[in-house]
Amino acid sequence: MRNTWQDWCIVAAGLWLVISPQQLAFSLDHYASGNACGVGALLIAYNLMIAGRLIEEGQEFVNLILGIWLIFSPFALGFSWIVAASVDMIAVGAAIVVLASLGIYRSATIRERRPHR
Repeated sequence: MRNTWQDWCIVAAGLWLVISPQQLAFSLDHYASGNACGVGALLIAYNLMIAGRLIEEGQEFVNLILGIWLIFSPFALGFSWIVAASVDMIAVGAAIVVLASLGIYRSATIRERRPHR
């Protein structure tokens, strides 16, 4: 599987997550900022490994799981009352879920088009 524009968009989303606690002023809440920085760092590192072709299979599913986690994390970690952090996590998580789903769909359609041996 070659890297795609979705991988680079997810890297950009990870970079945004790392800087968003300072930009959106929720860096004092340790759960919200730790979640944003931690998941952002995971997304950056993982998708750079994908871009460097160190990982070949299953990368979309890891991104999908991290995106779903971002959507539910404000409620699971108890910072849903911080509007900026909640909207940030839910919006970025939804974008990652869409990008990962596009990657899964693309992988499935490419496999179907390959000639059988």
